[in-house]
Amino acid sequence: MKNLARNIIIAVAITMVATPSVAQDASFSQTYEAPLYLSPSFTGLTNGTRIGANYRNQWPGIGNVYQNYSIFADHFFDQFNSGLGVLWLCDNMGKGLVVDNEFALLYSYEVPINSYLFLRPGISFKFGERKIDRSKMVSYTDITADGQYQPGGSSIDIENTRAARFDAGASIMAYNEDFWFGLAFDHLVQPDVSFTDQKNELGIKFTAYAGYKLTYEPSYRGSEPKTVTFGVNYKHQYSFNQLEIGAYWYYNPIELGLMYRGLFFQASQEISNVDAVVPSIGINVFSFRLGYSYDISVSELSGFGKGAHEVSLIYRIIPDNVRHKSYKMKPVPCSEPIMGYSYSGKGMQHRKTYKRRFFRH
Repeated sequence: MKNLARNIIIAVAITMVATPSVAQDASFSQTYEAPLYLSPSFTGLTNGTRIGANYRNQWPGIGNVYQNYSIFADHFFDQFNSGLGVLWLCDNMGKGLVVDNEFALLYSYEVPINSYLFLRPGISFKFGERKIDRSKMVSYTDITADGQYQPGGSSIDIENTRAARFDAGASIMAYNEDFWFGLAFDHLVQPDVSFTDQKNELGIKFTAYAGYKLTYEPSYRGSEPKTVTFGVNYKHQYSFNQLEIGAYWYYNPIELGLMYRGLFFQASQEISNVDAVVPSIGINVFSFRLGYSYDISVSELSGFGKGAHEVSLIYRIIPDNVRHKSYKMKPVPCSEPIMGYSYSGKGMQHRKTYKRRFFRH
């Protein structure tokens, strides 16, 4: 049964590549551990320099058919009120059957509305390449009724094995010390990633995200406050919709989270929008943050998919001019404490001092 499921999934994946279809993006359950992938507005949202990596292994029970890798780095330039970052994302489908690599340059600009509210527009420019390994191609005609692989019957004919593309994205976010709200639009160019003369466009992806941090035990004599942060993320691409709702308890150095992914209504009588429940844990060790989550499938895939494992690692380089200032808890549900500091906004009347509230990454 496991071999049959694996072969069917691989066959469906390659058939979709070779026929007219619509392409979708990879997704990370630890949404805020991949901040630049979520939205360009997160670029440079922490003081100093941040370097991070993500790894996701989806459906390990059927042969690790989907794996995602991400590496990113960003920096906030205080004198320009700007964040600059780079991102590499790899989507490996079918154990190297189809591999998609994307490199992005991201920029954000911070606009202080008043002492506690900030607006951050962001943009991204990307170059990507999708390639296919013909030696691993499988068609449904190559699979027998009992799930055995029998090569030689494939009717798939692909002339090109690489498809390059240019792309762009944009976002806007408002935040203060207790809440955040943002919108992001990706694949504005809607590039074609097909290997044939049939179009396979990356449709525009719309993301809306928001959250609120509740402090139920304030800091006392320099100790960290205890908080619970609530977050919601909604994604739409073509006719596909995804909703994530989660809560994260934080007390330095530990964060515990629980997220539900799925919609609260049926797509049809045959298809359910229930996907997974995702528990997570994060821990801070000096300048490092290590996170782990596991997708517990509650859909029909739970019998053989075995959910998904996800690991994240973030390292921060804190500038000397803020290293010894007091820690501040920030709203985004990620468990790294951050230092806040004051700066004089460029062009502000009377050189008013604004307090820049950093997110926990």
